[in-house]
Order: sequence, then structure tokens, then C-alpha cells
Amino acid sequence: MVRTYSLQVKKAANLAVLTALVLILAKGVAWWQTGSVSMLASITDSLLDLLASCMNMLILRFALMPADHNHSFGHGKAESLAALAQSAFISGSAIFLLLQGIHRLNTPQPLSNTALGIAVTLFSIVATLGLVCYQSRVIRQTDSPAIKADRLHYQTDLLMNIAILLSLGLSAYGFIAADALFAILIAVYILFNAGKMLFDAVQLLLDQALPPTEIQRIEQLILSDPQILGFHDLRTRRSGAVRFIQFHLELDDHLSFLQAHAITDQLERRLRELFAQVDIVIHHEPTSVVQTEQQGKP
Repeated sequence: MVRTYSLQVKKAANLAVLTALVLILAKGVAWWQTGSVSMLASITDSLLDLLASCMNMLILRFALMPADHNHSFGHGKAESLAALAQSAFISGSAIFLLLQGIHRLNTPQPLSNTALGIAVTLFSIVATLGLVCYQSRVIRQTDSPAIKADRLHYQTDLLMNIAILLSLGLSAYGFIAADALFAILIAVYILFNAGKMLFDAVQLLLDQALPPTEIQRIEQLILSDPQILGFHDLRTRRSGAVRFIQFHLELDDHLSFLQAHAITDQLERRLRELFAQVDIVIHHEPTSVVQTEQQGKP
């Protein structure tokens, strides 16, 4: 399972780099021929996409390294660092785009050779859509934070290309200001998404608990065994692809150590069936001890 995860996220990262390179070349030709500020903004964004994807690819290689004596919990948080860095790249491209849009709005200029710009933009939409679909499939199978972050800014690119297509079409019919207005709208949208990406990455680095739906599934699985009388102090977090789960299990006083171990071992197996990669710590306690501790609390 770990090997499958590694292969899938590496393929997705490599494909993102290749797509960004192709789009930069195509958009460079289109900008040279049209002079569109929206197209220039799209090239800048693709350059930053390329840098972010290259960095993402390098960080993933580190994040996928197995645990060692200095990193006993693995290197998975490097994926969140990649998402954090990508949010900074995306914010930079959005600010540049916003400034260019405002400048062009003050000094509007007619565009030339819009047919070529439209053709290149259509190609960019198809290529980016293919990449996003592939990334979505990888995310469904791996739930990788780094690929999620990568997909987010390529989804932004997809919307940007659609907006550029509209601006080029309107400019061809005499709406000169459309190019600048769409550039500004795209910049605002990108900044919003970059802020969301930044927030999610920071939450993972701060050991945010697993989503409520996953916690509910864990609780239901624990209590589905009639030999388990209860549990408490459930703590969860995530680092890269690995989920960390720990809790105290309440068992009958009269069970032998071997019986308690068998119940705990079976529960661990069922939790590992629930999640592909998981690190579990279970401390079992006699019910009478738990009741005594609760009575002693103020």
C-alpha cells in the first residue's frame, strides 16, 4: 500500500511538471502574438505552477521516505510544507496579476490576433482539465495533501483559462476593458483559494484532528465489538498519508491479559482495514479503574 501511494503521487507530480512546461511554451507564443495582459498573467501563473510543481516533486521525495531514528513518525508533514509553499507561490502570482489588471484597466489597449489566443487557450483548457482529472483520481486513492494543493492551483488555472477565453472573445467584439476586468477577477479568486490552502496546511502542521466523519467511523467501529465496554481520550491527527489514532479502551475487569490483548489486536486489524496507512496506539484499562478515576475527578 505504501509503495502504491508513492508511485501514484510521484506520477501525479511528474505529470504536473510536464503539463506546466507545455502550457508555458504555448501561452508564450499566444502572448507574443496578441499582447493580452490576461495571457501574460496566465504565463506568469504557469511559470509559478512549474516552480511549485517542481518543488512539490522534490518535497514529496522527502515526505515519502520511511521513518528513521531522527524522524520516528516519518516525514509526512513535508507534504503540508509543500502545500504551504505553494500557497505563497499562488499568492505572488495573484498579486502580480492584480497589479497588471489595474494598470491595463487604466490604459486599455486593443488586442491583436485574438484567434490564435483563443486556440491556445482552448488547448490550455483541455490539457489542464486532463491533468486535474488525473490528480482527482490520485487524490481519491491516496488523499495526498501535496497533490490536493497541486490540484487546487491547476483548478484555478482552469478557471483562469476560461476567463481568458471570455476576455479574448469580448475584446474581439470591441470590449477592450474586458481583458483587464477578467484579470482582476481572476486575481481575487486566486487569492481566496491561496488563503484557503494556507489555512488547511497550517491546520495539518498544528496536528488538527481527523475530519468529524472519520472520527465517527472510528468510534462506531470501536463500539461495534460487544466485548468493548467503552473508550475515552480518543486523539487523532494526520501526517502526510498516515493517520495517527490513539485512545484508552475500557474492558471487563475479569478478562485475562491474553484475552484483552486479543480484543485489542482484533480492533487494530479492523482499523487498518478502515484506513490504508494508520499508526495506532491503544491502552486497555479495566472498567473499575476507569470508574474510580472518573469518581476522583472534581
